[in-house]
Amino acid sequence: MSRSTEPETQCPLYIEGPELAKIDPSLPDAGLPPAVGVQSFQVFRSSCDAPELTDGRKWSYRHHMDMACWKGRLYVAWNSCEKDEDVWPSCESFSTSTDGANWSEPQLLFPQGTSTCLRMYFFHSPNKRMLAIAGLRIDQSETKEERKRGLVVREIKPDHTLGEVYTLQVSPNVNIRPPMFEESPDMGFIEACRQLLADNLFLEQQDYGRLLGSRRMKWHEASNWPDGVMPGSGRWIFGKAMCFCRREKDLLAISKMGWVTVSSDGGKNWAFPVQPPTFISGGAKAWVQRTSDGRYALVYNPVRKNRFPLVIVTSEDGIHWDNMRIVQGELPVQRYAGRARSIGPQYTRGISEWASDGSRKDDCIWLVYSMSKEDIWVSRIPLPVKPDETAAVSDDFSRMPEGPFVASWNTYQPKWTSLSVKELQGSPKSCLVLRDSDPYDYARAVRLFPKKQQITASFSVQAAQADRGTLEIELMGRFGSPRPVRIMLAADGKVRVMDCERPVTIATYEAGQWLDFRVEADALRGRFTVTLNGQVVAGEACLAQPADSFQRISFRTAEYRGIGGANPVPEGTDKPHEPYSYAMGYVRIE
Repeated sequence: MSRSTEPETQCPLYIEGPELAKIDPSLPDAGLPPAVGVQSFQVFRSSCDAPELTDGRKWSYRHHMDMACWKGRLYVAWNSCEKDEDVWPSCESFSTSTDGANWSEPQLLFPQGTSTCLRMYFFHSPNKRMLAIAGLRIDQSETKEERKRGLVVREIKPDHTLGEVYTLQVSPNVNIRPPMFEESPDMGFIEACRQLLADNLFLEQQDYGRLLGSRRMKWHEASNWPDGVMPGSGRWIFGKAMCFCRREKDLLAISKMGWVTVSSDGGKNWAFPVQPPTFISGGAKAWVQRTSDGRYALVYNPVRKNRFPLVIVTSEDGIHWDNMRIVQGELPVQRYAGRARSIGPQYTRGISEWASDGSRKDDCIWLVYSMSKEDIWVSRIPLPVKPDETAAVSDDFSRMPEGPFVASWNTYQPKWTSLSVKELQGSPKSCLVLRDSDPYDYARAVRLFPKKQQITASFSVQAAQADRGTLEIELMGRFGSPRPVRIMLAADGKVRVMDCERPVTIATYEAGQWLDFRVEADALRGRFTVTLNGQVVAGEACLAQPADSFQRISFRTAEYRGIGGANPVPEGTDKPHEPYSYAMGYVRIE
């Protein structure tokens, strides 16, 4: 191939808005506000101390995810290793859910020793078959991208059982493998496999288009770049973990390190790749899709180095993007050590156009990602994506549908916790109940409200116990994640507030006792007052942090942790403890 000079290329996307200047990498959520109503559920939690609650393996590495929709169910697949990335022993697993909150016990997607990880695992064929694929494992060596040439395949049948394993594509000189897909007696399955192999865009999602051979995008060849040199170095060059989005007049392709290119002829030819100056992204995946409301969403980690937080920006035209908001701003401690174990919510993928049969009509975006390469999570983002709350908040949980989906609330629910609206024992009314058994994580519920400088927040809470556990209640600002008003139901049966930097006991509480709080806070004066069950218990207290306004209220079943970071936990401690729980009856903001 002949060399070319760099062409004049119009920037294919622009990320705009004041949030770009406010990103603070020292905070787990970068100091940004969340998108309204995002709910996050842990699909799989690693534990070397309670393998009976995982997949039976005392392994700690889970990563390389994909997501699909088939016959009304959501599917999530991922790769598992003992502790280090991409080494033997390894396997690919999957779990399914009918609602996205409750997930089945994991099963092997392929027999162990048959498969290796890919960027994508699901393909819904034009002839209406759902195929599962993975890399063809040829030995027990370390998995490397340059060795991924072969593929294994099996059908996911309409009853959600798995078909026989076949080889879909094979590398030269590989003799020990499952039978080729053409040997199947099912002609429909054979046709679906051929349709997959003919789909360049689907296969281009794997790094550098290696599954396509000579059919891959020309920008994977250094000779097509100016002076025959690809920018970047090693694995950080154009073409890793590509995803695609169909805009009105073209195709948009995004890969790691913020590389972007477009095609105006359906993917036959692609414009010179560029790194838009406002699209700051690093070695984790970015995800872009057109949403069911006709708009566009781009999800990524907005810093070069860190893989936290996970943010979303939205667009009307797929070119100009704004309203950067948090999808996942939690950063629990990374409990286990291992090679290449970056911390944070990362490698996100949604449900691609190749991975859905259209059987679900959810008005939301579903995303899957790993947390620090050891736990698997999904997040549900309501559509249209709402950057800020504009309506008054007066939530009576007794009037809400029971279950884990709490309208307009942002929730964070690890596997060993629960968070749902349900009837409380001994009470005729439904409440929002937070239950926690996780020694290294917590449940959390956050409600956004219109930005105010002076507010009155009223809410009722009940602790099921008074001798253990902690419930922290915070009134928070918009940017910078300030927590100016802090109230704690502590493990010693005391209610405390932070008066400036000083914890002050203001009351006691008993198990099963309902506590009605009224908090009047003034950001301009830097003061707040707490009334409990009709009596003032903290008058003119000083805000714990300065804030120019208030925008959300948070309820969390443990103390604030900031950036959890890499901090392996003592052996024998990573297992559920006796649960403690808290109920909320109502929340009003005036």
